[in-house]
Amino acid sequence: MKSMGCLISTNAWCQWLKYVLIVCVGLASMMLNPQLVSATEDTGKAYLLVVDKLTIYDIDPSRTPQLHKLVSEGGVGLASSRTLRGKNVLDTSLTIGAGNIGRVYGNGILAFNQNEYLEDRGKTAGQLYRNLTGIDPGQTCCLLVNLPEISTAIAQEKVTTLPGAMGEVLKNNGYSVCLLGNGDTGSGQLRAAAVIAMDAQGQIPYGDIGPNTVLNPDDSFLSYETNYQYLYEQVKQYGPTTDLYVVDLADLSRLETADKAFDHIALQEKERRLKMIDAFVGQIAQSIDPTHDLLMVVSPSPNREQTQNKNYFTPVIAWGKGFTTGGMTSAATQRDLVVANTDIAPTILEFFGLTDDTQTMIGRPIQIDPSIQGALIEAQQLTTQASTVNRLRVPLIKGYVVFHIIIILLAVVTLFWMAKLAPLIKPAIVALAIVPLVYLFSNLLPWSADWMYIVMVIVLTLLVTLVLMKLTRHNAYQAFVVTLFLTVITLNIDLMTGSHLIQNSVLGYDPMAGARYYGIGNEYLGILLGSSIALAGSFYQKYPQRGWLLVMALFFAFQSVLMASPQLGAQSDGMITAPAAFLITLLMLGEIRIRPQTILWILAGVLVVAGGFTLYDMTRPLELQSHIGRAANQILLGGWSEAGTIITRKAAMNIKLIGSTIWSWVFMVTLLVLALLVFRPVGAMQQLGQDKPYVVKACGGIITGALIALIINDSGIVAASTTSIYLVVPLLILILHYEAQRSGNDL
Repeated sequence: MKSMGCLISTNAWCQWLKYVLIVCVGLASMMLNPQLVSATEDTGKAYLLVVDKLTIYDIDPSRTPQLHKLVSEGGVGLASSRTLRGKNVLDTSLTIGAGNIGRVYGNGILAFNQNEYLEDRGKTAGQLYRNLTGIDPGQTCCLLVNLPEISTAIAQEKVTTLPGAMGEVLKNNGYSVCLLGNGDTGSGQLRAAAVIAMDAQGQIPYGDIGPNTVLNPDDSFLSYETNYQYLYEQVKQYGPTTDLYVVDLADLSRLETADKAFDHIALQEKERRLKMIDAFVGQIAQSIDPTHDLLMVVSPSPNREQTQNKNYFTPVIAWGKGFTTGGMTSAATQRDLVVANTDIAPTILEFFGLTDDTQTMIGRPIQIDPSIQGALIEAQQLTTQASTVNRLRVPLIKGYVVFHIIIILLAVVTLFWMAKLAPLIKPAIVALAIVPLVYLFSNLLPWSADWMYIVMVIVLTLLVTLVLMKLTRHNAYQAFVVTLFLTVITLNIDLMTGSHLIQNSVLGYDPMAGARYYGIGNEYLGILLGSSIALAGSFYQKYPQRGWLLVMALFFAFQSVLMASPQLGAQSDGMITAPAAFLITLLMLGEIRIRPQTILWILAGVLVVAGGFTLYDMTRPLELQSHIGRAANQILLGGWSEAGTIITRKAAMNIKLIGSTIWSWVFMVTLLVLALLVFRPVGAMQQLGQDKPYVVKACGGIITGALIALIINDSGIVAASTTSIYLVVPLLILILHYEAQRSGNDL
């Protein structure tokens, strides 16, 4: 009996030790993989309501009280619509789900419930998916059957985009996704939200995107409408198994493709659809705990009316855990009320305590700035202002380029054949340098119509030109120098105070397009570079004491910081272009012979400066890093292949722009005129080199800056063209004066 008792006791101890070992192994596994802990914890649920074609102006306390309530209690922002191609819902949806710019291809988005029978293929979606991909869909509810088409084509692009990256990260960490609803119309299927919810294999575990999610209304001109009651019931049904719901509320999108109705009927139908969408949003909001769950409302693409108005911003609303009242921003945009469409996926991942383990997303989690009060009104005002700039950009820039070319050609005609016209043409040449300064302030004018802005820009340019010519006693070169000084000072102050003038200028960048959100931009990079060098050359021409070279070196260093600093200009290409051009200018002004070893020292200096700025940005917190630091970190993680992707993409963009942008004409005309001035009038350039040697040497620095910008910048032709303005203007003014006076007197 005693031995039997010992045996029982021994077995009990062994069993106990077995359980202890299992628990210890489990704890060790969770410690080694913290993501497993987060997947087993109740982190709450996220709801992503996709309301395509919703605008920021649709959100109103009387029209959409539930959406307005979310805005007043949560965060609101404006998302860019950048993709690899267009601003349509297909490309923007793929971009949102990938957290990186993308697009779809020939067949668009072919998404179905697994058991849907495809009449034109003669098989179910699950069978077609298996045949195309070689992947067993298992019990997955929804599938993107043309995944091979999209993934193969994306792989050929100059990007690191992984379609379905958000769903892939969620799947890898034990979180499930449910997709509900579609945008089908009477004439075709539209299931764009599938590429938001899917994983990298084109699968969505739960949901329904089939015919049950729509109704055939008798009291509407729409062929289909969203079955809101069914969707809400499905949300409740999938509650125990789902972590992220993606719900496609596409009635506003259906309105855009429906039969043409009278305007008042179409407006009534839109108001009705907004109320139905708003009521559904209210149902979801009432059913969740905002201290535990997250509700986001996004609109992938702008509607037709706003697109025609050059407004490509779409609203983003976030309410619930992690979001207080205020305006949105992100590390990707670093601008109040503006986020990138690629920021949505990282935001959802952050809610679940996850990061992008695919290392393919370029977006950053959305943050709330609680200091922005009345965010909805400010977002609507920002939208109006940005769309106005977009509408004015084409006529004002094209008008300036045409004006530039005409004046330059007239100057050549005056120089060669009609010298008596010199007093008339010289003020017009000065105006070429005044226009970029006027454009800095153009959108500050409170006009209600676009044509008023255009008229006022012309009036201001004439007025400033006349005032400067009057102040300098009709000395065109002195008026040009004053313009240089005003341009440099204004840009310096603006860059140090947040670049607000640049952001709202037609020569600035377009945050709606999403290529750049902050800093100096390519147009004003060239303007600041060219005007700084031209100003230094004119100053040294008047005060040619060598001691001033040290002052100019400090001035150039300061300008380089303004252009390249991640906190100010944030110009990754400018951090190479500016120091190189400035160093060449200093050497030429100092009459230091430029030898091969000198070039090597210049290159080394430029690399040290660029490397210093990059290293500084890389070591800053992720939420503070500019695109410079993020790109460097991507290269660090991806190696030479990532560096090659970035370089190739930049080169491809530059080549594309050379063939498409109107700025190319400015650069070509400048080169043509320079070639003419070397030979005609005979001896003019030689005489100018004797009379104004340092002005001519500064022109050499400007040429260097323009050529470097052209080679290394992804929009090099733009920066090179704006830089060359400050090359051709002083040369023409001085040679016209020389020809008119035939003397070496200073102007």
